[in-house]
Amino acid sequence: METKELSEIIALVPAYCPEQSMVESVTALTEIFPAVIIVDDGCGAEYKGIFDAVEGLKGVTILRHPENRGKGCALKTGFNHILEKYPEAKGVVTLDADGQHTVKDTVACCEKFLENPHSIVFGCRDFESDTKIPPRSRFGNRLTSRLMKFFCDIKLSDTQTGLRVHSMDYLKELAKVAGDRYEYEMNVIFALKELGVPFVEVPIEVIYLDNNASSHFNPIKDSMKIYKVFIKFCISSFGSFLIDIILFTIMCGLLKQIPEGNLLRTYYIPVSTGAARVCSGVFNYSFNRWIFGSRSKVSSSGPKYLVVWLIQLCISAFCVDRLVSWLKGNETITKFFVDTILFFISYKVQQLWVFKPTDKEV
Repeated sequence: METKELSEIIALVPAYCPEQSMVESVTALTEIFPAVIIVDDGCGAEYKGIFDAVEGLKGVTILRHPENRGKGCALKTGFNHILEKYPEAKGVVTLDADGQHTVKDTVACCEKFLENPHSIVFGCRDFESDTKIPPRSRFGNRLTSRLMKFFCDIKLSDTQTGLRVHSMDYLKELAKVAGDRYEYEMNVIFALKELGVPFVEVPIEVIYLDNNASSHFNPIKDSMKIYKVFIKFCISSFGSFLIDIILFTIMCGLLKQIPEGNLLRTYYIPVSTGAARVCSGVFNYSFNRWIFGSRSKVSSSGPKYLVVWLIQLCISAFCVDRLVSWLKGNETITKFFVDTILFFISYKVQQLWVFKPTDKEV
């Protein structure tokens, strides 16, 4: 059943307390892939019989952790072994040891990878319409996917799938990604996004044993990892907002002391807005380049940020000036509400355009 094309892909199975079904799965994998690497993540003597049953199969190598170190650590152990022993391979397919991933779907993902050899291929379940998926998994994955799309510009329908095909091009980078347990696979998604690796999805069959009772996905804990980038952006924006609002308030107070008829007195709000924005803009740009992990050059992102900054400046100045004039409200309070709305718009613009590297910079 092995083909020449798939012979260039290595299978990696991290295993912790596996069921007997792993023997059947690994046996099937050995008929397709030249090498199957299994990482025994500290399962102990109780599971020795299962590992002994596959250890003698052709192409199977078992790497052992003396104690449980987590799925992320098991994957990195496998990646490092493959980098050392199979440097000529094109890719690595990872799949869970619990029988959720069929051989047919594994092959389909590998074939898609061979069509896109520099990408990462995800075997994705259909969380929108498949009723076989337990509510916990459905809710967690759909929530995480939507948050990732908005906050991180990552369009991925199944963030928790363990069926993935990686290129050897970036395997060294994956071996350095932080995380030893289940958070590692989430961190990999963010790392590959920053590296500019294309994401490709392949629909796969949904198989759940015991209503997916063994799942370790935590909707709240895992979703908070997605908020990390947005929270950093909020900190940056809050810092620049403080600089902006303090300088704006001081400038307004000073310019309002000028006698009526003077141009600075007449246009005190636009002048105050502009002066405050120059100072806060320098801080905000420098901070946001770090937040978005931008690999774009200053010569590329700088002019784009300036365009956004000028447009935002004009909108803020105009809206605050008009609202204060019409409603006779306080300048600082009015500016707070106007700039809060502009904050959310600015986040998406900077994420999708300003700090997104060009193809030459990826």
